Amino acid sequence: MLTLFAVLMVVAGVVLAGLAAYVAWRRESRMGWSLAVLLVAVAWWGLAYAVELSVDDVAVKSRWGDLKYVGILALAPAWLVFVLQYTGRGSRVTRRLLAVLAVEPILALTLLAVPATHDLVRFYPPSAATEDLPIVQVGPAFWAILVYNNLLLVGATTMFVISMVRLARHYRRLAGVLLAVALLPWAANLLHNFAVGWFARIDLTPFAFTVTGGVLVWGLFHERLVDLAPLARSAVLDSMADGVFVLEPFGRIVDVNPAGAALTRASRAGLLGRRLEDVFPGTDVTGDGRAELTLNDTPHDRRTFDVSHRHLSDATGRPAGDLVVLHEITQRVRDRDRLQRVLAEKSRTAAALSASMIPPVLPAVAGIELASTYEPAGDGSEVGGDFLDVFGLDPQTWAFMLGDVSGKGAEAAAVSAAARYTLRALADPDRGPAEIVADVNAKLLAQTDVERHCTLIFGYLRPDDRGTSVSLTLAGHHPPLVLRATGEVDEVGRLGTALALFDDCELYDTTLELAPGEVLCAFTDGLIEARRKSNMFGSRRVAELLRRHGDLPVDELAALICEAVRTFHGDQLQDDVALLLIRASTTPDPEAVRPDDRPGSRPAG
Repeated sequence: MLTLFAVLMVVAGVVLAGLAAYVAWRRESRMGWSLAVLLVAVAWWGLAYAVELSVDDVAVKSRWGDLKYVGILALAPAWLVFVLQYTGRGSRVTRRLLAVLAVEPILALTLLAVPATHDLVRFYPPSAATEDLPIVQVGPAFWAILVYNNLLLVGATTMFVISMVRLARHYRRLAGVLLAVALLPWAANLLHNFAVGWFARIDLTPFAFTVTGGVLVWGLFHERLVDLAPLARSAVLDSMADGVFVLEPFGRIVDVNPAGAALTRASRAGLLGRRLEDVFPGTDVTGDGRAELTLNDTPHDRRTFDVSHRHLSDATGRPAGDLVVLHEITQRVRDRDRLQRVLAEKSRTAAALSASMIPPVLPAVAGIELASTYEPAGDGSEVGGDFLDVFGLDPQTWAFMLGDVSGKGAEAAAVSAAARYTLRALADPDRGPAEIVADVNAKLLAQTDVERHCTLIFGYLRPDDRGTSVSLTLAGHHPPLVLRATGEVDEVGRLGTALALFDDCELYDTTLELAPGEVLCAFTDGLIEARRKSNMFGSRRVAELLRRHGDLPVDELAALICEAVRTFHGDQLQDDVALLLIRASTTPDPEAVRPDDRPGSRPAG
């Protein structure tokens, strides 16, 4: 029996020492250190008591009995400090308080260390040498020590319980559990000290404390002394505006927050056990990933929700259920729809403005084949600054223009319109293109107050039976290309000053002849500056296309060039592309008209 009790004390000491080491290793809070001290104190108590029980020599037995008081006397102060720290009163744990708490243990250990006062605390009677489990006798100082330490324990435990009872019901249950495990070693100690039955011969307090210490350590580091997570999660879920549904593995609702119940117009109790597909019929709310759910509260009040579906699993990775969250995005969807309508309207406006810069159909001109194309930048939702036109001046002369205003948007469109219609108004076959464009420059400077410059090709076409005579001027614009009958491709024109930059601009007229079958290709910089990584499409590629496919009808040739630049750059161009092809022909177009025969043509002279 004696050996069994000694083994129990050793086991208690080892377990408590292990718990103390675990607490010290975790070091997650200051209260962890006070709990570690408490556990070390009880572990020392148990180990010293095990030695006391196992030795036969009374003097050695008495010495180990005295040494166990190091743990006994440290227990109550350590418990008080732990409670103060845990209940939010850590600021009261000062050096002064620790010094005061150290006074009683020091005095008691001093009494035990001094032979003259030793027996005031405890002693073995002479009969102890002949007994297996002798009863230790105590002196008057022992009772003072007992009362003092029990007052500390009672005070600290009462403080802990009262603090917990004042909080939520969950804390009250915790207080009851902790009170029960605290009473276990306390009861064992009181039974021993008051010599009740066989407890007079054996002190089971250290062994009983293994249960208390285990609960405290488990609660502090695994359950945080109170499982706050369910309380916190419940509070968060109940206050969430999102509807949250928790499903068991077979798709039935096992929990729902108030917001989710409100969406269904049913009570929480009425939803439990139902399948979510039945609550929201005709919708795929349990599909993997994300989806959108639309609910019609009234015919005129549609609510849209983003559905997030997540599979839940347990610690082993096995399916445990599903979590479905409905986050309302009604306003976002309305804003998105409104934005789409605005963008659609913007695209229609841009298309209309761009169309006003590009004639829908070019005139049919005797002796000349004409083709044009316009490709907007991006998705076509933004107004560009490119424009072109061909119109009659007199029975022998047609004017053509192709220009590019810097920037985009309404301001660029306004400058494009001003340039185009000013050229139409000022064009005169008796004056050279450079002179006309100089007048347009003066008008643009006077009419526009925005910093927008314009590059331009403007010229005249005079077809006859030998081909077409072309005179043109370049206002800061890339020279057009001419495909000759020999297959050579040349740049033509002398570069002058762009419009709307300077009062005095330098412009030059250039005259050339297009033999039958020869093609003049004018374009804006969006064509040759289209990029694939660091490479530009360039005029060399345009020239190569003209050489290879110059015998195609001009409308097919224009479409082929634009398709080539889109293939090179990608579907959405960075800049607008305007292209005008002019081919001299000796075969009159049966539908061709003279300038003065066209409705709206400028009268001759």
